[in-house]
Amino acid sequence: MVPHSDIAALFARGHRLPAGLLLRLRLARPGDELLLAELLAEIGVQAGELDLARLVRFDPRRRLVVCATVLIDSTESAVGFGTITSGRGDPAPDAIVVHPEHDEVVRELLSRALTGWGRAREAGTAA
Repeated sequence: MVPHSDIAALFARGHRLPAGLLLRLRLARPGDELLLAELLAEIGVQAGELDLARLVRFDPRRRLVVCATVLIDSTESAVGFGTITSGRGDPAPDAIVVHPEHDEVVRELLSRALTGWGRAREAGTAA
């Protein structure tokens, strides 16, 4: 199991991507619809307003949506996001979407954060 402090550390610090960008993991929040829509459009997926609204509005006791973002010219851009639902008996992420340019590193970080949270929820130690 991933200790709670290890999960917190994934969110607390930046992660340097091979391209030199500093990546941050954070919870999705209302207002991220455009950010996530832009990422999805870049990879050829069109999402409706309702789908995007559902993605950024969630009960963190049951579901988590994590964004992986970078700053480019002082503007936040999403390079990935992932979701996980607790209470299924399986701490694996529901979905992980990553920009192909940053796939391997970002996918691994999102997977670790989501899986760690899922395991902590199953064990009853996550917030």
